[in-house]
Amino acid sequence: MFDYTFIIEFFKNYSIISHMATKNGICKYCHFTRIENHIFPVNPEASTVYCPYCMRELDPKEAINLYSNLISNMLDKADNTLYVACDPVLAYQEYADVLEIEPKNQKALLGRILCLIYNSRVKQSYLQECSYLLDAITHRNAEEIMAYIGFLKKINLALDEYDDAVFHKVTHRDFFYDEECVKLYIKRLADIIKFKKEIIAHLSKIKKDYVTQTNEVLINLISHSVTEKETKLKSVKHTVDGLGFKYNKIVNDKVYLERLDEVVSTNVFTKQIRELTDERKKKILEGKVFRDYTVIIGMKKASLWLSGLFLLAFIGLGICAYLFRDNNSFFITFIATGIASFIAFIVCASFYLSWRRILKKRKLRIN
Repeated sequence: MFDYTFIIEFFKNYSIISHMATKNGICKYCHFTRIENHIFPVNPEASTVYCPYCMRELDPKEAINLYSNLISNMLDKADNTLYVACDPVLAYQEYADVLEIEPKNQKALLGRILCLIYNSRVKQSYLQECSYLLDAITHRNAEEIMAYIGFLKKINLALDEYDDAVFHKVTHRDFFYDEECVKLYIKRLADIIKFKKEIIAHLSKIKKDYVTQTNEVLINLISHSVTEKETKLKSVKHTVDGLGFKYNKIVNDKVYLERLDEVVSTNVFTKQIRELTDERKKKILEGKVFRDYTVIIGMKKASLWLSGLFLLAFIGLGICAYLFRDNNSFFITFIATGIASFIAFIVCASFYLSWRRILKKRKLRIN
């Protein structure tokens, strides 16, 4: 006779679910290509649950833990892509994959803001889109609020990086290439100042019950940064031709400058700098402002394997040199090759251990 027990338990579990708070879970037995199509609600207090896709019996805690580990691993992958490899396009998609499963995941929502900042160019910034995303984020408890404050700190650092990167793209020895570069930098700097002020407003709106010393320190830090950038905005800017320009106003996204009568000496500049071609200028203004570290990360991973390989080669050659110590030709060959392997091991191991120094200019870190 057919056993209907598992079906009764299945519907019993879901009848309880309709009256209780549930958590998401996934089945350890199902094999699937798109995980979001195989997530199902689980009653954490039930003694057992059944997968609605394969009808196998599951432990509720195990199903919930599998789901939590999945989200955690997806976020860690996106964090590494953004913070370490600095590939904002791929990281944005990886955060979007998390949001397909958990549309209100705070870490993924904030991660997308960082991706948009890092994907901004000299001629085009996505800070307005960042503002919209920041307005849409809500916090439900003290833990989420503290995480939110931590992310706002990272966003503030990313904005500082964006400012520095744009400035170095449009200048040579602190002199702007031409008037258009001055206007573009002023526009980007104004966008950064505006967004920083919005961050201060968001921090100020946080409930007083959750206001901490960290929050107040961050507000003061960002306020000081805004003051410095406003001073920089109003300062005189010179081009490689020696012309001076001063910020006047911005109307309908159009920057108006005041041209100064003073002309500074710029004899240090070469003819190539003075005669910046349109093609080179286009590449500077429309290209990436942040360096892509994907190749360096690949070299880091390869250096780990190579250092292990050269270490094993050094040990093996040392053993061979000992075994053939009576044969001068073999002994010298093994010794020479062993020394070369050891030097290669030192080089690869040094690169692997010091790879963070290569990224020392990056203000953002995973931790």
